Amino acid sequence: MSGGNISPRQKMINMMYLVLTALLALNISKEIINAFVTVNSSLETTNKNTDIKNSMSFASFEKSMQNDPVKTKPHFDRAKIAQKLSDDLVKSIDKLKDALIAKSEKLQPGQPIPKAENIKNKEDFDHPTTIMCGKSHDGKGAEATKLKDQLLKYKKDIVATLEAKDQAEISKRLDEIFNTSDPDPKSEIVTKDNKRTWEMATFYHNPVVATVAMLSKIQSDIKNAESEVLNKLLTNINATDLKFSDVIAKVVAPTSYVLTGQQYKADVFLAAYNKTADPEIYIGGSKLNVEEGMGKYVVTAQGEGLKKWGGVIKVKKPDNTYSEYPFDAEYITAKPAAVISPTKMNVIYIGIDNPVSISVPGVPNDKVSVSTEGGGLSLKKVTGEQYIARATTQAQDAKITCIGDFDGKKITMGAQTFRVKTVPNPIAKVGGVTGGPMQKSTLMAQPGITPVMENFEFELFFKITKFTFSMYGKGKDPIDLSSSSNQITQQMKDAMARGKAGDKVYFENIYATGPDGSTRKLAPVNFVIQ
Repeated sequence: MSGGNISPRQKMINMMYLVLTALLALNISKEIINAFVTVNSSLETTNKNTDIKNSMSFASFEKSMQNDPVKTKPHFDRAKIAQKLSDDLVKSIDKLKDALIAKSEKLQPGQPIPKAENIKNKEDFDHPTTIMCGKSHDGKGAEATKLKDQLLKYKKDIVATLEAKDQAEISKRLDEIFNTSDPDPKSEIVTKDNKRTWEMATFYHNPVVATVAMLSKIQSDIKNAESEVLNKLLTNINATDLKFSDVIAKVVAPTSYVLTGQQYKADVFLAAYNKTADPEIYIGGSKLNVEEGMGKYVVTAQGEGLKKWGGVIKVKKPDNTYSEYPFDAEYITAKPAAVISPTKMNVIYIGIDNPVSISVPGVPNDKVSVSTEGGGLSLKKVTGEQYIARATTQAQDAKITCIGDFDGKKITMGAQTFRVKTVPNPIAKVGGVTGGPMQKSTLMAQPGITPVMENFEFELFFKITKFTFSMYGKGKDPIDLSSSSNQITQQMKDAMARGKAGDKVYFENIYATGPDGSTRKLAPVNFVIQ
């Protein structure tokens, strides 16, 4: 939904909606519901801005019609068809949004439809689900399916307004923008939520404000698709009109960060410009300094994360009017960072989940794979760069190897060796201590023996399965009792009640079962009654 040649702004809109949709898996709080209202408002504002942009494109068409109607008319006619296709579909979705809100708000015919922020039943998901997905097991056959069919027809029809030479390029972009494919059967949304179709993945069990926001997002996609087509048609009018006096060799590489064994790629081309009439380049209303036809953009990176920027290039045409070429770009800023591994602490414990973080700087997580050897070691990916490692056999060490995928070429990025060890024994304690003198009343008040993992990295719990109790007093017969749990039995407490100062109490033969399934014999806990 956010890959390919989609504009950075469109990627941001898609990402915002995906994040908020993912939050629906959690308890839907009032803040999350209100967040969908905010997203919808932002989308509606974006749609208005796109409308303005598209209106400006039509103004350019009309001006070009005045200058050269013969050359412009075929492109202008195509643009008007694209505009009508988009307007019709946007209006159809507006009616669907109104129907959803009216149903959730239980409005009578003729009552005004409130805006998203004024909906009273914002969290209602029954009516939107029924309208969009119906009552079928796969969500097909209702309004969501109708909308899907409309989108597929819209893509086909609007691409047909372009010249044959441009259709493949725009069709590929629209396939990415309007992705109506069913989810991958192996994806979490299918395996966990059983949303097997596009209809269910997009609209099932969403509150009305989320459904309205999704429809606004689809309208935004439609308006952006229209903008793509208008720009292409407008560009074709004067595609061969610009005159250049000089050319310069340029090299543009996707990245200057290359690993050993990785291919370095770059585009080498001739950039044409007019030495006597440099283009005008504007970033956020500010004009850039232009040298040899190229604007020099310099900015000091501030803050962390994705930074988006863009502007417009204005090129004077022979009739002293200007062609405008908007552009968008982005870059990522991050703090200087280093990965430091304490090698003497690299331990994987047998039989338990060991969290491991694996990443390769400069390589997306989905392009990183791992292999293991030794210790019966296996890895399970949790999310992103987080894995769970489990070892099954005692070994001197085990190794995890990290492999990066660079355009289909597998390159080993490095390996890390871990020691494989069994989980250490816990320490048996009674009353928080391991023995020593104790008041009789205090000792009698203790419920049982507690296994404690001291100075251990993981929060693990052992279970005491049995132990023996012995009590020795001067001039008395020894008392021997046993327990089949961690609890001090009533017989043991009765025996201690009869004890006197100086009598000795022993908790021995203590056995515990660990989270790795093994049974351990723990050290005894001995007391002298005070």
